[in-house]
Amino acid sequence: MPIIMNVDHARKQVDTVALGRITYAEVEKHLLQERCFEGLAYKELIDARSAALSFALYPSEIRNTVALIRSLSKEFKFGPTAIMVPNDYAVGIIHMLGFLVEDVAELRPFRDEQEARSWLAAQQVN
Repeated sequence: MPIIMNVDHARKQVDTVALGRITYAEVEKHLLQERCFEGLAYKELIDARSAALSFALYPSEIRNTVALIRSLSKEFKFGPTAIMVPNDYAVGIIHMLGFLVEDVAELRPFRDEQEARSWLAAQQVN
């Protein structure tokens, strides 16, 4: 299923909605599109509450996701990313992913939309 994004250069923010089964292929496509639209350094709010993080079921896809983020970070700075998720399992997956890339990107899971928006609003981007 798709990952739909809107890059707002005036606000320096990317708003994203993830729907259905999200595999590594969708994550890769999203990050590469975001790079093309020059949005990687912006704050990003991802609404993944209607998504299944299928990539998390396979260690190889988690490793590939980490490697992709690290590779892109060599060329582009990542802005802070708030990810709204549907359940505690997804919270754990995003925490783990955030831990694995914490030196190059800041990813935070949220169950509450207002918390996600408040945290993101308090973050700085260059």
